[in-house]
Amino acid sequence: MPSKVASKKELVVSGDQALKVADALSVTTLRLLKLLWIEPLDVSTIGRKLGFSQAYISEEVKLLEGLGLINVSFVPGKRGIRKLCSPAVEKITLLIK
Repeated sequence: MPSKVASKKELVVSGDQALKVADALSVTTLRLLKLLWIEPLDVSTIGRKLGFSQAYISEEVKLLEGLGLINVSFVPGKRGIRKLCSPAVEKITLLIK
């Protein structure tokens, strides 16, 4: 069954999609999501705040965006374009049935 958004801030998933979302929710990704609830951040700032490389955070962001857990937009920065991340959902429901 494909994922659906029950409300603007709730994601309801089942089947294979539920497994993918559950697998993506690690200590690091939860810390990342909590940071984004404080304020939208770019990839390099997330990496600096969490103590990880920009390359690692970029992969995590790509995963979370693909699952619909965060939104990504591109904004002008001091040296080119910044990838700005913000939360897409505040509640995730995993359906077992």
